[in-house]
Amino acid sequence: MQSRLAAFTCTALLLVPSLARADAPATQYVYNFTYSANQDISARDSGATQGVSQDNVSGGGNGMSHYGGTLNDKGTMTVDVMGKQPDGGLIVNISEQGENTRRAPAATCVTYGNTRVICDPNKTVYTEEYTLLRFLGPNFVDPNQLDAKKHWQTSQPGSGETVTADYTINSNTGGIMQIGETRTSKPTNGAQTTLQIEAKITYDYGRSLPTAIDEYVQQRSENGVTGTSKTTYQTTLALASSTPAKP
Repeated sequence: MQSRLAAFTCTALLLVPSLARADAPATQYVYNFTYSANQDISARDSGATQGVSQDNVSGGGNGMSHYGGTLNDKGTMTVDVMGKQPDGGLIVNISEQGENTRRAPAATCVTYGNTRVICDPNKTVYTEEYTLLRFLGPNFVDPNQLDAKKHWQTSQPGSGETVTADYTINSNTGGIMQIGETRTSKPTNGAQTTLQIEAKITYDYGRSLPTAIDEYVQQRSENGVTGTSKTTYQTTLALASSTPAKP
């Protein structure tokens, strides 16, 4: 599940073989986060859910079994801004410190204003980290892309899917924007897994920085006679501190 959702949010992990690094971070951001996953599977085999603790199993006379599982965690994410690439991508190191299971050491990533993210493929980067990374790129809000309704759209082809996202600035008070996101995946390879993401983003235009994110994801897989799987994810992030580089 995690790898499928990560592929949805990051479609080109291997395009950059090595990511440039600066000697010291320019700025450090710390976010508080919460993460939850709820999974409901109907299947003909006895395979356990992946990455979700099994808390309810029932079987019927038709050979089908039902699995239910939940996973919850909270903690902090730390983002060190290391610099910019020549193509404008922002280079960051991101790490996660969850209270329970969601922990990952620092990984180097490059994030772009069109929400494209490329991370070191040899490091663990959780889906909730991608939730934050997508909105850290320079010019995420570009006035030149807005239509009359303060709306813009991004579309990115990926491996077996096309990801389309719509954004609308619902309010703007002194550069503090409330932005709504609707993000969908359309399989192009016959796959039966669909993803629908709804997010609310509080964005500081002056700093080019999200200060709060509330993301809700529905993932559904249709596996024909072998069963179905539905998983919902919810991630919240809130900026806790911002430390500029020391002079």
